[in-house]
Amino acid sequence: MSWYFVLYVVLTILAAILVFFICMVLLRLSRTLESLTSMIIDVQAEVTPLLSELRVTLDQVNSELDTVDEVVQSVQDIGDKVTATATVLQEIIASPLIKVASLSAGAKKAISVLLKKRSK
Repeated sequence: MSWYFVLYVVLTILAAILVFFICMVLLRLSRTLESLTSMIIDVQAEVTPLLSELRVTLDQVNSELDTVDEVVQSVQDIGDKVTATATVLQEIIASPLIKVASLSAGAKKAISVLLKKRSK
């Protein structure tokens, strides 16, 4: 036996051991991938109905938000109308009140002047 033959036998045995370990790793990897595939299928089966429910819920929320927008717009319109009404009322009432106040101040002054003249 030559040392080449011994080296060849040792390398062949090492290669066989290496192939055995690679096969073991590939077998475990295959089992892990099968487990992962099964888990993904289960998650997908659970998530799909949840997404459908979420879509329905979002549609309902959007519908309610549209209603709230309409209510807010109505309140804003009412506020604008109240402001306009208050402005008109202020203009309608303020002018005559100023005239009445001026008239009463003038009358008071006239009465006080007349009373002073009588007193003298």
